[in-house]
Amino acid sequence: MKFRIAKETDFNDVKRLWAYCFEPEGHPFFNYYFEKAYEADNTMVGIDHSYLVSTVHLRQNTIRVRGVNLPMSYMIGVATDPIMRRHGVGKKLLKAALEELKKRGQGLTILMPSKAGFYQQYGWELYAHQWVQTMKLDDLRPLTSHELSFGMLRSPREWKRLAGVYETYTKPLSGYSLRKEKEWVRLLESLFAEGVQVGYVKNDSGQLEGYCFYRLGEPEISVSEFVYTTRRAQKSLLNFLYNHRSQGESVRWNEGMIDQGYIFQPDGKVGHSTMPFMMSRIVDVKLAMESIPVPVALEGAIQFGVRDELCPWNHGTYVVSYKEGKAHIVKHKDHVDVNAKLVFSVGSLGLLLMGRMSATELAFEEKLEGPEDILEVLNRAYPRQNTYINEWW
Repeated sequence: MKFRIAKETDFNDVKRLWAYCFEPEGHPFFNYYFEKAYEADNTMVGIDHSYLVSTVHLRQNTIRVRGVNLPMSYMIGVATDPIMRRHGVGKKLLKAALEELKKRGQGLTILMPSKAGFYQQYGWELYAHQWVQTMKLDDLRPLTSHELSFGMLRSPREWKRLAGVYETYTKPLSGYSLRKEKEWVRLLESLFAEGVQVGYVKNDSGQLEGYCFYRLGEPEISVSEFVYTTRRAQKSLLNFLYNHRSQGESVRWNEGMIDQGYIFQPDGKVGHSTMPFMMSRIVDVKLAMESIPVPVALEGAIQFGVRDELCPWNHGTYVVSYKEGKAHIVKHKDHVDVNAKLVFSVGSLGLLLMGRMSATELAFEEKLEGPEDILEVLNRAYPRQNTYINEWW
């Protein structure tokens, strides 16, 4: 087995494997992706005796983590040819992809799992969940508001109308993707190609306060992005969806875990669940930790160990020193010192950096070993954040 970045001559084989594992050729998203969005230089392939048997697409994103913008690859389309499954190809492919990202100077990566357990064994952990709300359309009425008027986006070139709402919604969060013109146009083009509609609500001044991406055609209207800047905007979006009672029986919408509107729902026992959404993983411990800011007042040094069975360059014993809002990392040993007072799995360290859990919470979950005084230092260095992301590819 050899792993390398795809060549232009691999194009048909990459499409073949995608069609087998995901959307078939001719599907609207398949057509859009391979006509407009596929990038050979950001795709890794596995070759066995000249036959392409595995792929992972390294979609380039900028992810906002704890107030800083980090270049990060969003790994999608992890696929293995059926003739090579249960031969350890997936593990080798993931390791090769991480080696490639290390060369590119990316300290962290993200991935949306079809099954989290497969990736957890290799150091990925879930850093972002979403609320999934499901209600009969007739039951929406008590949650609606008539305060704002409706509109619909007609072209990807109108992306700026949505951008301000998204930026306001995500500003206090961690782990989300920055969207500039390229990202917005690409996203909206793919939505329109699949027949997804974009509705919004606006105030009397014409300023947008919320929007949603929704799909009609089935008894259940599915809403893949539901973003708002005010509670009245959320209620007005629900009113917009409520007005589709002749076109569906129920509605299912996803939104960030930061939302607490469910507290005031008349029947909170029905249709309210969580969805595992995005995983993160450290590519390179030193680069990842040195890219994350810490409180300026924090000073001192901590020795710690990291266990990483997939990436030997991460496995070992380190010293982190904090000064002037920055972490400085030195690796001392290629094994975890038995005397190290603080020991992470690479997955738990990733959750700490992304802000999903505090050090104390990780210790409670038995994902981190260390004394209380050191845990408290880490709580100050990496306080828990509200995490969110809603990129689907």
